Amino acid sequence: MGVHALLKPLRRDRLGPESIREVVFGVEDGAVQNMALIAGMLGATLASSVIVLAGSINAIAGVLSMSMGTYLSSQAERDAISANESVSGAGSRSRSPIRDAMVMAAAYAAGALVPLVPFTLPFVSRTGAVIAAIGLTAAVLFGLGVLKAVVGHQARLRSGLQLLALASAAGTTGYLLGVAAQAIFGIEV
Repeated sequence: MGVHALLKPLRRDRLGPESIREVVFGVEDGAVQNMALIAGMLGATLASSVIVLAGSINAIAGVLSMSMGTYLSSQAERDAISANESVSGAGSRSRSPIRDAMVMAAAYAAGALVPLVPFTLPFVSRTGAVIAAIGLTAAVLFGLGVLKAVVGHQARLRSGLQLLALASAAGTTGYLLGVAAQAIFGIEV
């Protein structure tokens, strides 16, 4: 299967409201998971090089896991709908599992890179990288909440703040777990 065959579902159907699930889930999960991981490593006072390595591995593993899971769940959904339609005689437009998986992979990768990039910039101090990672992640997640609200015709501020509050809880928990791990295990890297 060539690259052109893989990209065919994306060219045929432009990204629209039907992809909001993969976009929101992917960006949110990538950004929150990597920011919580980074926060934990900061709490454990690990070196920036370790943060970049672990964050990169986490991002790649997450892209693979989330896109495979999306492919399989979209395929199962399509098969269940198809089976139900053959029994009931009704028809509807099915989604492409490959397209859904590619949207999820791109969204997750984009989200996972947000908190990681500041630590890769050699001209940014560690403190600057921490501030930039938190600020960029918060801005992206708030914006994602607003996008979700726009597509769903809901209250924008409420949706942005809701996503930001939930993500902040995950990041704080990650940091506290890192502090606890450093205190218990005395990690020095």
